[in-house]
Amino acid sequence: MTPRPLSEQFLAKPKAELHLHLRGAMPAAFFTELVAKRPPQQALADAPDHHLALFRTSPHLEHFVQGLLSPPEAADTLFRFQTFPQFLTSYLLTSYFFRDIEDFRRLIIAVRDTLAAQNIVYAEITVSLIEYILRGLKLPEMIEVMDDTASDGEVRLRWIVDLVRDVGPEAALDLLKDCLACKSASVCGITLGGSEHKVPAQEFAEHYRLAHENGLGLTAHAGEAMGPASVWDAVRSLGVNRIGHGVRSIEDPRLVEHLAENRIPLEICPTSNLKTGVYPSYAEHPVRKLYEAGIPISINTDDPSFFACTLNDEFQRLADLGFTEPELDQLVGNGFRQAFSAPEITDFHP
Repeated sequence: MTPRPLSEQFLAKPKAELHLHLRGAMPAAFFTELVAKRPPQQALADAPDHHLALFRTSPHLEHFVQGLLSPPEAADTLFRFQTFPQFLTSYLLTSYFFRDIEDFRRLIIAVRDTLAAQNIVYAEITVSLIEYILRGLKLPEMIEVMDDTASDGEVRLRWIVDLVRDVGPEAALDLLKDCLACKSASVCGITLGGSEHKVPAQEFAEHYRLAHENGLGLTAHAGEAMGPASVWDAVRSLGVNRIGHGVRSIEDPRLVEHLAENRIPLEICPTSNLKTGVYPSYAEHPVRKLYEAGIPISINTDDPSFFACTLNDEFQRLADLGFTEPELDQLVGNGFRQAFSAPEITDFHP
């Protein structure tokens, strides 16, 4: 079957993103401005030696760290990683350029404008607040900015706070309690990013209980770097409403049946799974099998600036795999129906 381009009508449909990282969606032009404002040697002045060594030994970042590139060249080389570890290094590097609350505000606005240009009208954006706190930003100020920017543009934004497994359960619990104390109007959920294989989800059961008691939606990154056991852990230990990625659930028929029967959605990001090496090609990605198994799925971009994709690109990839436009329409609708703020965004449903 010859793949057919998606119709203009489909491409123009209002859409939603449920799995999108804030800095992962940072436009290159915005990062160029940051580098011009705060050159690498200034931004990295307080970086620990092990981070500096990591940056200096990454081939695509060597000249960047030495300050030998113009701001546009620096932004360009940031996205020229060749391996998943290099991607993680690039992502870490960007955190050092956010030093005041206006950097944070301008980042949100730049990402929001990029989404609006794609006719994405609703987005639940994952934000790793701890990374900005480590650079000197204050949590109450960030929450205030997040609330201020949530509904004053063409895109309605809601926030999913990443507790970040790697900081450990104690620090993550402190962060969650501090966030709850801020009583944000736009934070709608929590997630658990970071190293699946190092810190099991069950260590965060108390965090998820507390978040649920305070009305937050529950999702967790699982079934990406690790297999089905990671998804089972998130489902059984955390009581999640959704799973971030979850694609390796396909390796366990019993888990696939459980997800389908209990209507637990997967936030699927096809290009991300290729870029991070989970699957070697779109043809080998299990999205079709997961869909046909009856698991509710949404389609998302994860880190679109780093992975050079858009949401419409992802839908075109699915069309190339044989998804029909009526099926893709259903997936677009899932992006709204599976939103943690679904009751308040009925006006956006296609």
